[in-house]
Amino acid sequence: MAAFSLKSTGGFFYAIVNDMNEKIKNIVLTGFRATGKSSVGRLLAQKLRYTFLDTDLLLCERLGAPITDIVARHGWAFFRQAERQLLMEVPDMEQTVLATGGGAIEHQEEWLRIRNCCYVVWLDADVATIRQRMRNDPNSEEQRPSLTGNPVQNEIEELLQRRAPLYTAGSDLRLDTVGKEPAALVERIVEQMCII
Repeated sequence: MAAFSLKSTGGFFYAIVNDMNEKIKNIVLTGFRATGKSSVGRLLAQKLRYTFLDTDLLLCERLGAPITDIVARHGWAFFRQAERQLLMEVPDMEQTVLATGGGAIEHQEEWLRIRNCCYVVWLDADVATIRQRMRNDPNSEEQRPSLTGNPVQNEIEELLQRRAPLYTAGSDLRLDTVGKEPAALVERIVEQMCII
């Protein structure tokens, strides 16, 4: 939180508002695969007149291949390193809504910097919903290769169990996306941030 003095005008409340104003220059969406980060992010950016970026798409563009090809050629460690380097650029961004990959939260050192300058929203869903959405997504195999080699159900459960505490600690707001339209989630984010 921003430094403040009890003698300064507005005192504690002023410091909180100042800190929030600094954080809303960028909004970062986190959460597991298929929780709606890209759909919500595009609508939110449009509403706020911010730039929208999707880290997975940006990495594919920079590396010149779909994620499955990148991972097949170079492995997950290579992809995660490229992802980490991209996250290091976030504090320099302004008026950006950023949809991050599901595993980006595991870059804890970079995530701490993001938390200091961005409003972070965790889009959550249960295992059954995530699995159904992945089945319904025609790009799922290309954009979401297996991380563990385990069956989809087991992989989702395993990764959610590992990441849920990180999502909890690394977010300003958690929204359950089950049964909710992206537009409704955008309204909820804007309402919570009190920015419009």
